[in-house]
Amino acid sequence: MSWLAFRPVPRVEPGLPWDKLHHAAAFLVLTVLAGRGWPRLGPVALAALMLGAGIGIELIQGLPAIGRDADVWDVVADAVGIAAGLLVLRVWATRPVRG
Repeated sequence: MSWLAFRPVPRVEPGLPWDKLHHAAAFLVLTVLAGRGWPRLGPVALAALMLGAGIGIELIQGLPAIGRDADVWDVVADAVGIAAGLLVLRVWATRPVRG
């Protein structure tokens, strides 16, 4: 993930047609993985941690040495992915246990 976020010369990746969808999809997956990996972490703390990571990525991308642009709309897309990830975790937690 760090390589994708910080490589100096981005090119258009195949797959999703819009950069913001990449952000939302990545943070949905990362939020679900973090939520499953740290199950005692509450949703507010998890959301804050993930949003902090998204903001941190944008701040680093804004550094001249990286050669990328920081974009507040990327953070908004990250937040949408985080919200979707929290929803997935909530549904996962409320589903009946099969035995």
